[in-house]
Amino acid sequence: MSIAESVERARPAFGRDVSAGLDALEPLIGRIGVAAVAPEGGEVVTSALRTYRFDAPAAPGLEAGPGLETSGLPDAAVVRAAVPAAALGALDAALRESVRYARARELYGGTVLDIPHARSLLAAALADALTADALSSAAVCLADAHVPAASVAVPLAAHLSCLLLADAAQQVSVLAGSTFYARIAPFELIEQHVRDLSALVALVPELADPLPAALDGLAAWCADMDAAAPASLLRPEVMAAIAADAPGAVEVHVALAAAAAETAVDAGEPEAGDRHAVLALAHRVSLLTAAAAVVAGWMHARGSEAIAGDPLVMEASLRRIRGRVVRRQPPLPADLVARLVAHAEARAASGEEMAIGPARAAASPM
Repeated sequence: MSIAESVERARPAFGRDVSAGLDALEPLIGRIGVAAVAPEGGEVVTSALRTYRFDAPAAPGLEAGPGLETSGLPDAAVVRAAVPAAALGALDAALRESVRYARARELYGGTVLDIPHARSLLAAALADALTADALSSAAVCLADAHVPAASVAVPLAAHLSCLLLADAAQQVSVLAGSTFYARIAPFELIEQHVRDLSALVALVPELADPLPAALDGLAAWCADMDAAAPASLLRPEVMAAIAADAPGAVEVHVALAAAAAETAVDAGEPEAGDRHAVLALAHRVSLLTAAAAVVAGWMHARGSEAIAGDPLVMEASLRRIRGRVVRRQPPLPADLVARLVAHAEARAASGEEMAIGPARAAASPM
């Protein structure tokens, strides 16, 4: 079974409970369970993930291939590709429940979702979730293909996807207000998922510090024009498609493309001995990789009814990425917030699970 197939099967389980999702991934990534001990006369209310410690045995039927050899563990990249991609199922469930809560909770003569700040929080969380989906999907596709670029792209994606998951979960926790920490039925799932997603990096060793595994290949990755790599933002057909179908995204795309060109030069001339600068460069490359993956997903879904094919959603995701690149996150424009909130409400009403992803190769070569 491919990583993509394992991820798609595990996402619904993550949506119910993160520990159940990790159980679903166990044939792929392995697991060593540590027995939980409840306080006497009490109930364990901390993260279910505290009982999990991971090893990484070779998965049956999977061969790492030259593109997956990282940190001396052939299947470390399998863990890095699979866990963040599958964990999106938990964030998706939290988003759906937060929409239901915000529509049901009356406040100030309306509902929570009538409040502009609440709408902005939901829009930002969904944009970050969709960015994580596009990025982790690209990593899964490259890992399944066993291409050399996976040794760089997968740890970059693992690093940033986990940050995006945690940030989106934080937005959801603010949106849920006191319900988040009071565990008010039937919305206690929000608190559970927000807390468990924050624990992933601490509990899965391969996710804790993946950037060093990508450093040796940064220059080659930044110059790659064929995959969902930063340089693909500079392709003329991409620029023409955005200008034609997503004019609102032209400005932010041009800014990110310029950053990709500048970063390619920086990656070719790393500062020897300055580890902080090199890791900061790798983080910037991960952001530009996310931008390329979002655009690649949009190109793939362009003209369809899929959320990834919506030019306003693509623009919102790029604006959030650009904010992280410049370390200043302005609020999303009102039209983008309205579109993202509409998507979130429609998905919550339908019960649709987030399934843009891995098996449909949203980030396949353009």
